[in-house]
Parts: sequence; structure tokens; C-alpha cells
Amino acid sequence: MSQSQQTNKSTKTKEEIRYENELVKRQYFDYLKESRGYSQNSIITYEGSILQWQDFSKDVDFRAFNKKRAVEFKDWLATRKGKRGDTLSVSFQYQTIRKVNDFFFWLSRQDGYRQHIQEMDVEFLKLGKKESRQALQSKRRRVPSMEVVKKTIEGIEPNTEIDKRDKALLSFALITGARISAIISLPMSSFDPHDMVVDQDPSNGVKTKFAKRITTALFPIDYKEAQQYFIEWYEYLKNERGFNDDDPLFPATKVENGKENISYYSTGEVEPVYWSSSSPARKIFEKRFKAVDEPYFHPHSFRHLLVKEFMKKPLTEEQKKAISQNLGHENVVTTFGSYGYGHIDESRQIELLREIETAGGGNVRYNMTEGQIHELIRKAVNKQDG
Repeated sequence: MSQSQQTNKSTKTKEEIRYENELVKRQYFDYLKESRGYSQNSIITYEGSILQWQDFSKDVDFRAFNKKRAVEFKDWLATRKGKRGDTLSVSFQYQTIRKVNDFFFWLSRQDGYRQHIQEMDVEFLKLGKKESRQALQSKRRRVPSMEVVKKTIEGIEPNTEIDKRDKALLSFALITGARISAIISLPMSSFDPHDMVVDQDPSNGVKTKFAKRITTALFPIDYKEAQQYFIEWYEYLKNERGFNDDDPLFPATKVENGKENISYYSTGEVEPVYWSSSSPARKIFEKRFKAVDEPYFHPHSFRHLLVKEFMKKPLTEEQKKAISQNLGHENVVTTFGSYGYGHIDESRQIELLREIETAGGGNVRYNMTEGQIHELIRKAVNKQDG
């Protein structure tokens, strides 16, 4: 670096450095959106990770990055406290470091930064193999049973429009496996009552993951009442409320001013207005589970429940692909790996082991207790981690 460059760098004010940092961040976020096709929600997670770096470095010029700072950042993150006062999880550290790594790697190839940031230094922004394995290992997902979901839906007495909507909302989530962001943005025209198909089309304002168009047929589950509740709701909106094609399939609650306009109250009715976010819909799930004395299961867990139910059936490879596409997945492995076969409960794991047939046609018989098998599994996992 020349003396003039050093002088220019040293004479920059904090405001100038902050401005340059924010400017190049905007350029990076544009890159994530336009080149990589990331959604706004995904970009926000990258922004949060970079803010962690800026907090650690006290917002110094990004050009000051080096391997020493990279190592110090990892140590700083490992001892940082979360909202509850405990240290940040290894998974959070892994994702944060990964995103910061990606940012500085991109910076190392940009004009004005490539001469200051070395790609080899960016390589130091990685957790060790053991910590990375720990961060990436599968976590147990909370998935409701079909019995609990049925209990929750049946527990909603359709006394008001709000009740009817909520009953239909949970039922629709169950028979489509659609993401909640898509559900709340579906117009009436997205549902074809003749073919029983939902067209999740981003060009019609439907908020799908990666703005992908998804054609979803109603899943043929054993709980037939769920489809009935949704159809009744659709026909009610269309025939009795006069909703048109552009109105929401799951409209917001109508509220009115209370006494002296100082408060609002629910009228028990809906109005042809879309929810501005998924928060109200998530609160409906929470409220309805709580009403039947069951723990809250978030909307996304219904997708996992569907795959879990279909895993019980003898599916052909073509049927697996159809289920995968219905959920909006490109790859069957995503559906029956991340959502299904990749997360078998230990009790089911033991059951499957006992059902394995030998070459001679007989069933394998274990002379071990279930506890002994659990111990073998634990030792195998520990050995792999070591």
C-alpha cells in the first residue's frame, strides 16, 4: 500500500467509513437478490450476520479485515450472550460465520477491496470440523400427531365467520401443506373447485419460496372432514359473501372502533382484506391449539406431518415425486430426507431394525432389551462425533 493510500485511509472520518460500509452492503444485498435469487427474508438473515461483525469490530472499515480479526470474531461470537443470558448456540454461530464468510469472500473480488482483503484470510472464517458437525446435525422437530390436529380442528365451533375461517385455515394447511406465507396471500381465483387444485402463482401475488409457481392438489388424507371444512368456507365466501376472484381466500378479521375511538374490537366477521404479515395467522394456530389444551405447533409442522403420514404407506417412486412436487420441492430427497426418512424417531428406528428380514426370509430377533439398543445407538453416535 502506498503512503498516499495510507494517508487517505487514515484521514477518513467515522461517518465516511460508515457510509462506505453501508453502501457496499447495499450492493451485496442487491447481488444476493438479483444474482442468487434470494428472498427478502433470506437477505435479512445475511444483514443480521454482517451486523454481528460490525458490532464486534466497532464498525471499522471492511477493508481492515484480516485473518487475525477473523479468529478474534469467532472467539467473540462464542462468548457472546443471547437474549436469555446464555451463550449463542453452535448452530447460530455456524450460520453467522458462514454468512460473514460469504460476504467477505464477495468483497475480496470487488474493486476497491480486492487489494485489501485476501481470500486466504477469509478461509479463517470457519468453525472447526467438530463444531460444524455439531451445528449441522439433525435436530428433533416437534410435529403434531394427526389425532392432535383433528382434535384442534374439531374443537373449533363454527359460531362466527372468524370461527369458520379459522377452522378452514387449519384444515387447508393440513390438506395442502402450503407454507403460511403463501396461504395468507392466496386469492379466491387460486383455487379450482372442479379439479380440487390450488395454483400458488407469484404473478397473482402469492408469496411462495423463491417466487416459484407451485401447483398443489389437495392431499388425499384419511381425515376427509378437513377438505369438507375448507370447501364449505370457499363456497360461503363466494356465494354468501360475494367475494370476487381477487379477494383473499383467508381474509383478515374485521375490526371497528370501540368506545370514543380509543380501542378496537373484533366484530366476529371478516373483510376482503389481506393480512399484511403471517403473524395473525400464526396466532390463530396458537390460539386454537391452546383452546383444546394442546401445545402450540407452528403452521410449518403440518408439512412434516403430511410427509410422516405418507411415509406409512407403500409408495412408488413416482408417487413420492408427486408428493414432493405438491409441496413445492424440486428434489424428492428434500421431502423424504429433510422432512421424512432423514428424521426417524429412535422408537421407530428400533422398530424398523426389528422388522429387517434376513436373507432366509425370517425376521431378525434381538436378544437385547430396548434400553440396550438405545445404548448401542448412543455409542455409535459418540464414536462418529469423535
